[in-house]
Amino acid sequence: MRFSYARPDLGLYLLLLVNLNFKLGETANILGLFPYQYTSPFLVVKPFVQALVERGHNVTLITSKSMPDVKGIRHLRVSKLNERFQEMFKGDEKFDFLINKWRESIFGAKIYFHMCQEILSDDAVQRILKDRNEHFDLIMMEATNLDALCGLVEYYNATLVGLAFLNFNWYTEELAGNPAPSIYEPISPIGYSRDHSMLSRIYNWIHITEEKLLENLIILPAQLQLFKKFFGYSEQKFYELRNKYSVILVNDHFSMGKVRANVPNIIEVGGLHLSEPPEPCDENLQRFMDEAEHGVIYFSMGLDILVQFLPENMQQPLMQSFSQLKQRVVWKNELFNMPNKSENIYAIKKAPQRHILEHPNIRLFITNGGSLSVMEAVSSGVPMLGLPVFFDQFGNLQWAQLAGMTEVLDVNTLNAEILTTTIRELIENPKYSLRAKEMSNTFRDRPMSPLDTAVWWTEYALRNRNAALIRLNKEDISVMWYYRLDCLLSFGLRFLIVFGSVLYLIWKVIQKKRERKKTKELKMLQLTSQ
Repeated sequence: MRFSYARPDLGLYLLLLVNLNFKLGETANILGLFPYQYTSPFLVVKPFVQALVERGHNVTLITSKSMPDVKGIRHLRVSKLNERFQEMFKGDEKFDFLINKWRESIFGAKIYFHMCQEILSDDAVQRILKDRNEHFDLIMMEATNLDALCGLVEYYNATLVGLAFLNFNWYTEELAGNPAPSIYEPISPIGYSRDHSMLSRIYNWIHITEEKLLENLIILPAQLQLFKKFFGYSEQKFYELRNKYSVILVNDHFSMGKVRANVPNIIEVGGLHLSEPPEPCDENLQRFMDEAEHGVIYFSMGLDILVQFLPENMQQPLMQSFSQLKQRVVWKNELFNMPNKSENIYAIKKAPQRHILEHPNIRLFITNGGSLSVMEAVSSGVPMLGLPVFFDQFGNLQWAQLAGMTEVLDVNTLNAEILTTTIRELIENPKYSLRAKEMSNTFRDRPMSPLDTAVWWTEYALRNRNAALIRLNKEDISVMWYYRLDCLLSFGLRFLIVFGSVLYLIWKVIQKKRERKKTKELKMLQLTSQ
């Protein structure tokens, strides 16, 4: 991926400026905590930590066994993270947590609790904590419910930097010190409305209020328990450390339709993983796409969803629809010997996705809507057909749909006719392609690449240890001042005075009319009595 810059030499100039201020001898010891269990987040973390090593910093990563080796980095792999995660997903009721928000939050609380517990009780981690020669200047961690791990910030007197792999939500906003209800996004987007009707606003307020209750009643108490057990700090210190994020790097960008009012310490670095070179493409696949007279459709449900686990009522419509199209289809599919496979379908187990999306013959990307896939489609200017399955995929695709480059279908009601009609509309109607190209141009046009931006702000946090410098600390601002209730009260008072005066005048006029009427009636009675 190539980003265009406002000035060709600006990125280089800024990096040279950083070099002057952050001398070679001032390298930092950085501890990264990324207990992911799936592949996608590592694609974002890997180039970032590699760049920090190349800048001369000493990086230690605490991860699960899923994290690939990164040259020049000390890895501490907590094997129990993988084991615990597999245990929680065993059995026939493994996806029961998706039924409602309460079950989802209880399940999430268990995952976060076990992540933190396995990390802090790991032998290698404990050895580092007990080694007086170990010191870390900066702690990097996923800006999510790993609150117990914030004890490491106090333990090492370190700067705290967050990395939010998924999209913005109200929780990330509050960690950054940006409690702004007007731009809140939910943690779980399922059932969250994107229209602006009064009923939707009320429902969305209830939706987020419920999430906040679950956060405070279920997730945070479990994290506080671990925090006290392993560090022995007070409850007050727990909540104080949660507000210590100097910078939060968010894997998102406003050009994807999510324009918002960010505080200075929220830094958008969407596209950071695109700094890595694209995967190579084999000759057969290259020839298949090059010779596609009517273009290519690429279909993938991401890195972590296997086709064999897709429900039958979803697989069959896909096969029926693809066989009716004149376009060629590249299908990321581990089942090479698919039944009823059409000649226009190229099945591949591991697809070079970025190479495919950049091919000149690509016409459409059918995707489940993972954040990295959506970002790659936006970067390449390719329209999308969304088939979201869970979590952030619904929100990612809704934003792309609102931006005008995507249509979204419900996988539960999918049939070949609807699928074929939607695919043809997306390919034949030029508005989708034009909008995708416009978004691509905006996404790429930045003063610095996402990787350079992430590195610059990380080193800024190291140079400027005072987190309050770029945070909006709500503890220092009264509710009256933050929401400008004084202005509202003043306005309300003036309105009441004017409104009350008008009512008083109307009442006086009505009263005078009644008095006149009574006087007139009295005179008439006097006349008739005479």
